[in-house]
Amino acid sequence: MKKKLLCVFMAATMLLGMTACGGGSDDGNASGGSAASTENTADALGKTKITVYLGGDAADENQKIVDIYNEQSETTEVELVTLTEGSSGYEMLTVMYNAGNPPTVYFMEAGDVLKLTDKLMDVSSLEAVQYANAGTTEDVTVDGALYGVPANIQAYGLMYNKQVLADVMGADFDPQSITTREQLEDVFQKVQEAGIAPVAISPFDWNLGNHWFTQIYTGQSETAEERDAFVNGLKDGSSNLVENEVFNDYMDTFDLLMEYNYYKENPLETVADGNEKQAQLLSTGQTAFWFHGNWATVNIRTLDETGEYGFIPVPVGEGNPNAGKICTLVPGYYCVEKSTTTEAQQQAAMEFVNWLIMSEEGQQYVIDCGNIPAYSNNTAEITESVSQSAVSYTAEGKNFPMYVKTPSDHATNVGSAMQKYLAGESDRAALAEEISVYWATQK
Repeated sequence: MKKKLLCVFMAATMLLGMTACGGGSDDGNASGGSAASTENTADALGKTKITVYLGGDAADENQKIVDIYNEQSETTEVELVTLTEGSSGYEMLTVMYNAGNPPTVYFMEAGDVLKLTDKLMDVSSLEAVQYANAGTTEDVTVDGALYGVPANIQAYGLMYNKQVLADVMGADFDPQSITTREQLEDVFQKVQEAGIAPVAISPFDWNLGNHWFTQIYTGQSETAEERDAFVNGLKDGSSNLVENEVFNDYMDTFDLLMEYNYYKENPLETVADGNEKQAQLLSTGQTAFWFHGNWATVNIRTLDETGEYGFIPVPVGEGNPNAGKICTLVPGYYCVEKSTTTEAQQQAAMEFVNWLIMSEEGQQYVIDCGNIPAYSNNTAEITESVSQSAVSYTAEGKNFPMYVKTPSDHATNVGSAMQKYLAGESDRAALAEEISVYWATQK
């Protein structure tokens, strides 16, 4: 679920300037926008024009797939919308809705989809939906209506450099032999003795708050109802975080990572940077492990085109439901706008989304972006070693879902608390208290 976004879309930037003068809702919710005019919705060839925002980090691949679609479509002309560096999809949509001109199709995280259901089409009639993997559509289904279809699946855990481990531990080293903290520390010690930093921790708030800490919510139970009950208990004060077994289980592992962190002396050194520096450490063999996700392969492959990488699950106690599993998530959904679009545009958008999932080109696009297919009918060959590793876990059911029912400011607040802990500015009790106070405000 990569949070740093891509390049400059001039129209969105212009709209931002307009909105700054005109004013919008104080709470930042995407709202407003009258019904679209039927003018200027077709080009000179009579094709219906739509705009699409596909999200993600693969700007070249996004443009490539749009170009391919436009070349083969006799009815539709698609224009790609990208982001201003540092903004989020939801922020951009707020601006564009206020200007009455949102994309016809857009990529959006589950929590944000649920904020906009009054503006979205029910896409459950799409042919592609029948192939969606189990558990990938529930988070955006409300009262039987489906407001988005999963774009892909991503995975995260402790990524490893296979060559480093083979050199240090022996060519027959099996990463699956690491299932406990004790086993992980034994490997860490051997790696360190070889003059290599065992692990790199990315100190970004979204990584610490939304990727590391949400494992604690999922680890409360194998059932969604009991996970929600725990989180609701944080809101009303009935869940005691500091005494919670799963919280302490994960923090024991985090303490181990901190002890062997490449950045131990300055844990927040790269807090203002992207993935590139940690990717460089892993790909050049300066570290053996990195807590991160398969989306980072785009960074790794700029330095190492042929090396082999994979995942091991974050080691936790045997009683933890997440033990022996990697975390998987749907980073976003393709949604179809209905409140400012014509029927022709809506139909064109539905056809585009279905093509993106069902066509050979669209299925290859998922793989080319370094992601994992979210649909059983995707037969494109996966050649990226990190994705192959993730698929090997999911094929055996050794994965658990990322907890996504968090407020939009969860990464900022919980991530900030985790940064203090990582930097040694707070202890575990203070961390638990700060996060508990945060949740108590989420009524």
